[in-house]
Amino acid sequence: MKAETRVSTSMIAVMILTTITALIHFERAIQDPDIRILFILNGMGFFALLAAFYMPMFQKHHKLVRWTYIGYTAVTILLYFVWVAMSGEWTIPLGPIAKLVEAALIVLIYREP
Repeated sequence: MKAETRVSTSMIAVMILTTITALIHFERAIQDPDIRILFILNGMGFFALLAAFYMPMFQKHHKLVRWTYIGYTAVTILLYFVWVAMSGEWTIPLGPIAKLVEAALIVLIYREP
């Protein structure tokens, strides 16, 4: 018999926040064809890390996946500010919203068992 996986409020929040940030990056891919591939890869990376974070086959490496997920999200935030400094484009309101979502995501991932 399979062990049941309990879905917590925190797990649902991580899934929702990851989906929001990935979708924002996909939307930016549509808006900015010059660097479309970077936005697409970033969004896909968020979905891949979300899957690895909760899939049983990766539980043996859960700590590594957690810190990779946190680091990936932090680098995404950092690179946004580097990009803003270089281009002067804040992409309001989606850019700052995405960064707030990503900051909340880091907190939740860190706290998630």
